Amino acid sequence: MEDLLFNFGSVNVTPQQNSIYAEHPRFAQYKAKQTGSSQTERRKQILEARNRKRYDLLNHLRNIEEPDGEDEDEAEEQMEMEERVLYYRPKQYRNFLMLSEWLVDIPEDFSTSYICLPCPVGKRSLIVASEGRTIAYAKNGSRVDQFPSSLPGGCRRSGRGGYTILDCIWSQFNNTYYILDMIFWLNQPLMESETDFRFEWLKSRIDEECSGISVETRYNQRKFVRVPFYDCSNESLTKLLAFEMPYEASLDGLLFYHKETHYTHGATPLVGWLKAYMMPEILNVSVGTQYIQERPDKYVNLPTHIQDYKEERENRIQQLQEERSKNKEFNKSDTTEEYMNVEEKRKTI
Repeated sequence: MEDLLFNFGSVNVTPQQNSIYAEHPRFAQYKAKQTGSSQTERRKQILEARNRKRYDLLNHLRNIEEPDGEDEDEAEEQMEMEERVLYYRPKQYRNFLMLSEWLVDIPEDFSTSYICLPCPVGKRSLIVASEGRTIAYAKNGSRVDQFPSSLPGGCRRSGRGGYTILDCIWSQFNNTYYILDMIFWLNQPLMESETDFRFEWLKSRIDEECSGISVETRYNQRKFVRVPFYDCSNESLTKLLAFEMPYEASLDGLLFYHKETHYTHGATPLVGWLKAYMMPEILNVSVGTQYIQERPDKYVNLPTHIQDYKEERENRIQQLQEERSKNKEFNKSDTTEEYMNVEEKRKTI
């Protein structure tokens, strides 16, 4: 046995010696943060997982039987885990809205594969019209407003047979909900539909069936205006940002939807977000002087802006946590003082 081990000599896992005085070779992989370069990879993963899901559905409809085996079972389990990460159902309406990411990595087919929506200034809201009433929910799922509307199922006059769910932006300035996307329409789900189909369907339904929702009436106490969509060619974006917006509110930024994406919950790399003054830097698109003047004085470029935004958000969260802890301590001190006063009264009695 000793002769056999002697013949083997030294066995190394890697050609280079791992010195204890050097950094571990896999130290950089530990909790590696995602950068802008990973945005393209995540887009590909989501689209591939969606195509696999669609292919599995076709196989199920065609009653195609695959041979059983350990490899197939492991592949199915891995696929289910990926779908759980990419497609999850929120509780009620908490984190229900599809949110965007900063458009850091520009795809090569950006002009042909994306659709642009000029986003007005306001608060993101989820509109649910059902059972003769219309309810608005915030991003965290809390109810913020209730009113009658002329949407299908939105008031008693329109009937209680159907329901509608819309992705909107609430503008308190002009009492208007700006419609970004359509999720349900007359009990018909559109979440599994692609972006270009959802936008075209929204345009046809609003223009043909609900033209009266843009007027404030007794049965439509909030106005609804559809946000128009544009292609992402350089000429189209330049023309869009050269004139005033097609609505009364001010422009907050631009949303870029991938044409093949479904309506998913939470932030997704298939929906990008940019401010108007970032367009010359990121997409080489010229904008009007009114948008250039909105650029902050400390703005340098998009990466530093994202880093500053994260730091400001962390500071705000830390301040809120400190205020909450102080309030809790204050309430505890009040309760202890009240308890001591009650005990003193009991002793005197």
